[in-house]
Amino acid sequence: MSLKRQADIARITEVLSYIRSQVELSAPNNFTDINIYAENFYRDFLNLIFGYSLANINILEPNAAAIDLGDLDEGISFQVTSTSDLKKVKNTISKFNAKDLHTKYDKLIVINITKKKSYKSQLLGDPKKLQINPKEHVWDVSDLLGEIGNKTAPEIEKIRAFLDNQVIWKKAEHVSAEILTFQALMTMLSDESQPGAGDGYIEEPDPKGKIEERFASHEEFLKTEFRDLYSEYGAVLGDVRDHADLGAVKLRRLSLHLKTFSDKILTEHGGDAKKALSILEEIFGKRLSDSGLHYDGSAVRFFLIDELIKCNVFPNKENAIV
Repeated sequence: MSLKRQADIARITEVLSYIRSQVELSAPNNFTDINIYAENFYRDFLNLIFGYSLANINILEPNAAAIDLGDLDEGISFQVTSTSDLKKVKNTISKFNAKDLHTKYDKLIVINITKKKSYKSQLLGDPKKLQINPKEHVWDVSDLLGEIGNKTAPEIEKIRAFLDNQVIWKKAEHVSAEILTFQALMTMLSDESQPGAGDGYIEEPDPKGKIEERFASHEEFLKTEFRDLYSEYGAVLGDVRDHADLGAVKLRRLSLHLKTFSDKILTEHGGDAKKALSILEEIFGKRLSDSGLHYDGSAVRFFLIDELIKCNVFPNKENAIV
């Protein structure tokens, strides 16, 4: 992958993640305003990605209810929502068929502007009209990033330019560093030259036992750190993880290296999780800096705390006293 293509995809990921995080934080107070903005944003965004000529149905037909966007020539329609419950999907297809919209559109996609759930494969709707499978026909940011990743470099550049024009925030350069930091950490920690020893670790993670019992003296500190950093980094890290070019072997290698190395640092500092976490942050930050990356230190810290909760940092040992 060329550096320009990688930078464009990283920027697209960060913008979409930023939009999602803002919706998650603001939706309870401004649900209607956000959905109205999202409808027009996704109309233009989907038209750019797929070459559709979607129109906002709610503008053409106020209170259309069943769908938000439609392209009559392509026979495709979209419902834009920030609700992930299956009940919402069932309600959408039910109203779609009740209004006989299958006579205009032969495809319906539900776009979730936050994060969809892991739906089971099943058919919903009327077999005589239109049926949809939520596993295939409910999309979120991850699905769109997957589609974008298959585009040509010029197409990806146009998508990035569109998003840069649509979304404005004060810390654009800082946020760019988040993506590159997470990507670099995953690549570095999954490198085959890293040690693969992992003997003596519990197979199933036990975050509750770790934070609330093993590290009880640092419980409030760890939870506060995670909570404060999550609003800025949580969605971004989730999307980077979803689209990192890492197979099962590399992911296991990443996990084992983190367990082995972090346990060594924790032991060297007498089991002081707060101190050991800071040391790990310094070590990994230096590695990134030595590689020439202008990294985001807070992103490194969030990554480590997130992996701690997953029990890949300071792992629970079979003989650990908890």
